[in-house]
Amino acid sequence: MDEAVSSLAAARAVIEQAKGILMVVYAVSAQHAFEVLTWRSQETNVKLRVLSEQLVAEATSGSGAQPIARTEFDHLLMTLHERVPDA
Repeated sequence: MDEAVSSLAAARAVIEQAKGILMVVYAVSAQHAFEVLTWRSQETNVKLRVLSEQLVAEATSGSGAQPIARTEFDHLLMTLHERVPDA
């Protein structure tokens, strides 16, 4: 039971992080950010948690010296599913 709760909490945390990234980049509400993630998940047939993990990994992998351009982030978001590791 403890392991299931811990796993659920971790999944929610990464989804919240992905939502936060979308909120900052696109200046949208938490609800709208969640809708964008859900839409990409459904369009690409990739689980929301997995897509969120990939988004967080890619968005935080840079040095932070240069912010990512909006058009680059758009491309990252639209092609994210192509870089999800096979489960």
